[in-house]
Amino acid sequence: MFEVKSVEQGSVCERYGIQKGDVIISVNGEELIDYIDYIYFCAEKKLKIKLSGKNGSRTVKIYKGEQEDLGLEFTKPLLGKKRVCSNKCIFCFVDQLPKGMRKSLYFKDEDWRYSFIMGNYITLASISKNEFRRILKRGVSPLYISVHTVDEKLRKDMLRNKNAISVRRVLKKLAAKGISFHAQVVVCPGYNDKEKLEQTYKFLRNLYPAATSLAVVPVGLTAFRSGLEQITPVDKSMARHTVKEVEKWQKECFNSIGTRFVFAADEYYIKAGLSLPLAKEYESFDQIENGVGLMAKFSDEAKRVLEKCEYNKKHISIATGQDAYPFFIELSALAEKKCGAKIDVYMVKNHTFGGGVTVSGLLGGKDYAKALKGKDLGRALLISGGSLRDDKIFLDDMTLGQLKKELGIPVYPVSDGYHFAKLISKI
Repeated sequence: MFEVKSVEQGSVCERYGIQKGDVIISVNGEELIDYIDYIYFCAEKKLKIKLSGKNGSRTVKIYKGEQEDLGLEFTKPLLGKKRVCSNKCIFCFVDQLPKGMRKSLYFKDEDWRYSFIMGNYITLASISKNEFRRILKRGVSPLYISVHTVDEKLRKDMLRNKNAISVRRVLKKLAAKGISFHAQVVVCPGYNDKEKLEQTYKFLRNLYPAATSLAVVPVGLTAFRSGLEQITPVDKSMARHTVKEVEKWQKECFNSIGTRFVFAADEYYIKAGLSLPLAKEYESFDQIENGVGLMAKFSDEAKRVLEKCEYNKKHISIATGQDAYPFFIELSALAEKKCGAKIDVYMVKNHTFGGGVTVSGLLGGKDYAKALKGKDLGRALLISGGSLRDDKIFLDDMTLGQLKKELGIPVYPVSDGYHFAKLISKI
């Protein structure tokens, strides 16, 4: 049961007389378990809501537009505690974190509700029968599923979970119920690459369109792996082989099902020393949060704005991780030509995580400060918006304000290519 904290003015529930303090006992005869149930019923046209309030119990019959929000806010969160991951994956990034970071970073999430709402990847390896029935009953779609491999024994070994539920059976059941999902494979050389990766790709392709897309991502290895499984990092030769295979599969899929379906992360192209595909080749960018097509999209957006940018001769700087450095050198040269600005690009080494972590989104504030202290950064510094949480705090708990103070200039987190180009032309 959930108590109503407020009712949005003009909402359907206000029109039907639901008030602050009312407690929802059931909707269409079912008790609300969490937010998933709430949004499920928001999609219904006819609702019978049983309430208790200061005037006793009553039932309200509601007729509303399909997908029209009920307009209710509740006194307690509708999701409650997150589900904790029971896997001990050999490649788990959380297990590779340095000590002393904020507690929330060490939490291993395995909550299918957040997968649906926020796009978090989950394995479904230990989901209970009741929870899985809820997914099927509510038609929760799309989900984001870490498949890694469809070789059941190998998957159990990689997840370090001998009781892991059959991923083939789970995915087939989702597909049979019309529930769509995006899949990812974190590739660990010597484990789930080459023939094993091809086996996974073929199985998922055969589940299309329920299996909507597949991201192939190289394993991320930090400097803090003491006592953990030894994993070989992806090198140039491995990256080239994977890109070649993925592009071959893309052609197969495009000719047979009308979509490229499988996509390699930008990091593979960078490690392979290959040019990134064009933005249009990533189609709807379903896997962009996985670093798939991020740079191509960024470049495409920036170039659109730079064609119309205002001419200026201001001096600004860009700081980025090792992977994106050549990309920003090239893009900045174009920006200088189009806008007349003087742009310096600095590569920032990751000391927060060390190892083979070279992406901008995992840079700490202190990494930026160490690399840029004493440098002539011009009028302003642009950095990756992905380095910061929504509250403007870096992964190492340094704030954006502290970085600005330490460097002595304005620092602008860049969210996309449009934002990047507009800042260059107007700072």
